[in-house]
Amino acid sequence: MMKISVATTGNQADSFIPSKFSTAKYLFIVDVEGFEVTHIYEAEPLNRDLAFAQRTIEENCEAIVCGEIRKEPFELLAGEGISRYNGAGKTATEAVKLFINDQLPMITDDIGGSGCPGSTSGGECHEH
Repeated sequence: MMKISVATTGNQADSFIPSKFSTAKYLFIVDVEGFEVTHIYEAEPLNRDLAFAQRTIEENCEAIVCGEIRKEPFELLAGEGISRYNGAGKTATEAVKLFINDQLPMITDDIGGSGCPGSTSGGECHEH
């Protein structure tokens, strides 16, 4: 089973992914192969993006679909080898379908970061 997490504004399949990970209110855990939600977590009152990043790790997800990510949760996810994809403005269902078809852009750096060296040189980003 391949699992991903999806950070959304609501707890329904048609809920949107916010532009910033830190404003997400729910985290869906999705079994991509079965195209089904296995769990939905509600946001913690403080540091919700860090809590959602930790849940993503605990659930053994291979990737997360969200909006822009602050430095601390970005480094936590990247440090665990979890790929980050930008699904901002899409519904959870749309984003999962786009993920399956490899049509979502990767998030290669945190908000305010200097960017991934590979993204400007045409190479791959191995640090992130």
